[in-house]
Amino acid sequence: MSKNNIAAADLFLELANFWQPPDQELWQDLSVGLVDRELAELAKHADYFPQLQLPGLFADCLPSLASLQSYFIRCFIGIGQKSAIPVESIYKKWTEDQTTRLPIAGSTGYLMGDPALHAQYLLTHYGLNIPPDYRMMPDHLSLLLELAAFLLRNRTDEEAQLFLTQHLDWIGKLEEALMELEPENAADQEAQRFYQLVLQTIRQTVDCQLMKYFLVQ
Repeated sequence: MSKNNIAAADLFLELANFWQPPDQELWQDLSVGLVDRELAELAKHADYFPQLQLPGLFADCLPSLASLQSYFIRCFIGIGQKSAIPVESIYKKWTEDQTTRLPIAGSTGYLMGDPALHAQYLLTHYGLNIPPDYRMMPDHLSLLLELAAFLLRNRTDEEAQLFLTQHLDWIGKLEEALMELEPENAADQEAQRFYQLVLQTIRQTVDCQLMKYFLVQ
């Protein structure tokens, strides 16, 4: 296992932390710039530079912890009229199976579609646990980033490349969904900008890892 892949795996795990409900520990690490320094260092050791241009510093656009927690619950857990749930199935056709007669087969916006079933299979195949809260969304962004980290650290480049191509190609759609949400106040605007920065960083990280595979082919 190369040092580059180990650093890349740690970077994906770091990014997965953003998709758990924000707590005091994460907020404190963000506020003092620790997360920014760790991300930059991991990106360097993953050999993502100069391709990766980190879009900004999280410490410079960090809202209050209360604002982050409120926004996360409303927008990413789905409590409220509008949300941007970070689950892959929602942004893709529920199934590509042409024989399926269910009316939602070709529609988007539903849980437990083809991406979820495949993610569930992969997690089980590799002996990884699916937390009880994620049984109906094994393709939640936090789990997908953790699975990407596992593959980068423990499996072949071919497996990691295939997974990134199949399961982390929808981040741009999540960005669009987030941008469509109307902030209710100034605190919401700050939280929205913060998570836009998170998604930009994830998308660029995935692109950089895929670019490495392309360059060695």
